[in-house]
Amino acid sequence: MSNPVRYLRVSLIDQCNLACSYCKPSGHHTTNRRQTDREKFAFAIQTLYTIGVRKVRFTGGEPTVYRELTELIKDTSLLSPVIEIAMTSNGVLLRKLAPLLAKAGLGSVNISLDTLNRDKFKQITRVDALHKVIDGIYASKESIQKVKLNCVVMKGVNDDEFERMIRFADKVGIDIRFIEFMPTKHNSNHDSRFISGGTLRASLPFALTLDKTPKSSAARYYRSEELKIRVGFIDPVSHSFCGSCDRLRLASDGNLYGCLFSGSSFNLFDSLNMGVESAIEEVHKLVANKEFIGCQAVGKGRDDLPSFISIGG
Repeated sequence: MSNPVRYLRVSLIDQCNLACSYCKPSGHHTTNRRQTDREKFAFAIQTLYTIGVRKVRFTGGEPTVYRELTELIKDTSLLSPVIEIAMTSNGVLLRKLAPLLAKAGLGSVNISLDTLNRDKFKQITRVDALHKVIDGIYASKESIQKVKLNCVVMKGVNDDEFERMIRFADKVGIDIRFIEFMPTKHNSNHDSRFISGGTLRASLPFALTLDKTPKSSAARYYRSEELKIRVGFIDPVSHSFCGSCDRLRLASDGNLYGCLFSGSSFNLFDSLNMGVESAIEEVHKLVANKEFIGCQAVGKGRDDLPSFISIGG
């Protein structure tokens, strides 16, 4: 039985100003170079709001590259005073944009930060922009109500930095989440970079105790008497949270997915052109057919998995 849909992730654009290897692997080519009109996104979000969506997260690619981001956040905020508006960003442009986005109605932002080493950052992202991300983190902390850091865990890449990153987050005063390396298109087999969340927790020099976390949360949060912040772990491979999933994913081309790892979708933009009622029926069918298998599908060696840059992480 499917869970009620409450959370919509909207991939605004499959372009980015970074080129992280796990998000944009070699062989990936941008498929939607023309930016989708904001009115299409706004109408889709409004429609999904009527069937229960109460949280919208803008992703990409990189959502701050989308030229109508501020206006779309305003559109979404007008749906209801209780709707949650969030974003996941690489932080490169947030020094300038954070105050503007907060004023438009953005309530929270998750900022990707996989290393505090400049050379390593350039190796991972293929861009020398760590200083811009750090500036964006501080600007977001000053302007946006909720800020978190996301760190993708990679053996042999950044596994010597986790304590340092936790202490940095604690200094800034924002929660940090460590994310297991997830299989995607072009790297669907078990990867040598994978470290389980349990292995990572055991390696940390902090006495961590599990904190209360909503059932539908992808992250499990821990606290330590040594820290002011929470440390979260998103373990989609070793500790599946699919059974409590309440998410839908809208890609920049209009395709609506029930799961990051699902090949099942339909084009919501096209369906809405045919009529709202019929589009809502298609959404209900998609939700009813959610399989809640997530990363388990990877064990089958599937090659049809999407890239994060196409559907959002």
